[in-house]
Amino acid sequence: MDRIKLGLVGCGGMGTRHLHGLRELARTPFDNVELCAVCDIRGENADLAAAEAERLLGVRPLIFTDMEAMHRGVPELDAVDVVTDPSVHHEVVCQALDLGLHVLVEKPMAITVAACRQMNEAARRNDRIISVAENFRRDPSARLVRHLLDSGAIGTPYMAVFHALSPGDSIFITPWRHRRELGGFILDMAVHFTHMIRYQLGNIEEVYGDVRMVEPVRRKSASMSMDYAFYRQRFADMEAEIEAHAEDTTQAVFKMASGATLNWIVGIGGHGSCGRELILGNRGSIEGFGTRGGDVRLKRAGREEIDQTEILDTERDFQLDPLTTHLFPTGVSAGDPVVDLKLIAIELHELGSAILEGSPVEVDGICGLKDVAALYAVFESSRAGRAVKVSEVESCQAYAYQAEIDAALGIA
Repeated sequence: MDRIKLGLVGCGGMGTRHLHGLRELARTPFDNVELCAVCDIRGENADLAAAEAERLLGVRPLIFTDMEAMHRGVPELDAVDVVTDPSVHHEVVCQALDLGLHVLVEKPMAITVAACRQMNEAARRNDRIISVAENFRRDPSARLVRHLLDSGAIGTPYMAVFHALSPGDSIFITPWRHRRELGGFILDMAVHFTHMIRYQLGNIEEVYGDVRMVEPVRRKSASMSMDYAFYRQRFADMEAEIEAHAEDTTQAVFKMASGATLNWIVGIGGHGSCGRELILGNRGSIEGFGTRGGDVRLKRAGREEIDQTEILDTERDFQLDPLTTHLFPTGVSAGDPVVDLKLIAIELHELGSAILEGSPVEVDGICGLKDVAALYAVFESSRAGRAVKVSEVESCQAYAYQAEIDAALGIA
């Protein structure tokens, strides 16, 4: 099989996870990506990633601290996998596109809508691909929900709930996730959620939201959950407590273009919690939008609720693509300890197929921008004190909140 030649740009914690995703892809008959180089402005991070890549893939990639030098050093390079922090996604991606490279970029696509627009313009002028690494929709649970909605299993959706509120004041993975101009927790995590809402229910038309900070001080947790060398070192160096500069709690009502409404509560802080994802239709309901390692449930009107395994037994016409079927042969990812890495493998494979075969990517730059805009609509509504149209946010007309981030980062 032909393989694209890829460079990894950003060799921190998420970059390490992408290396493990490459290993998962390499273990399948569908491997179409060859890692040739790693690049990070911190040479020690690039060295660590190269060593990890050699351990996982059997070949040590070339090491660079500058992307233009990487492009010169590996002239046959086809694409880059951008896994830097979100505040510089637009700079790194635009540089890669102007070098003639295709791009896979981690979510969120960029730190603001204006930055997303810059990236899409660079892709247009260079006729290159932007693919956004949105892994939740790749999970079998998400694909099954999409199938159930398309087949009319619950009739017409009219209402939904998306609640993901966790208590506490712990630092969420890294201190930068509590700084607004670097991509706060809500942007970093909840852009998954706006994406999944749009994937399952269509575009969001209008948002009325409230945003606030509940925990102004964040504290180091007792242990680190991710057991990679980079994460271990970063955890060891982490301060005992930090001052937070990004809001941590959001509430909103979304009005969908379809006419359905959705109640949103998302945050990480305070002393209470709630968690539920529910889609209500006029002939039944679905518990869950689909997520990484998800397990959804279906209740048709007048019948007992059934779990994902039982749904698969009844939905005989539901099919996954060949690679997803290979990675998740039962059609259920719940309980799989490497589900995250397998979903990254699917994203990388799709980029390879798009370059080699000309097939479209599922989450392109326009989709990535809409996900970011839908999330920031909550913030812009809160700042404006009124409901905002998502189209206002996409066009940067309702933009007071993001304008401050752009000013801090020099985004024109």
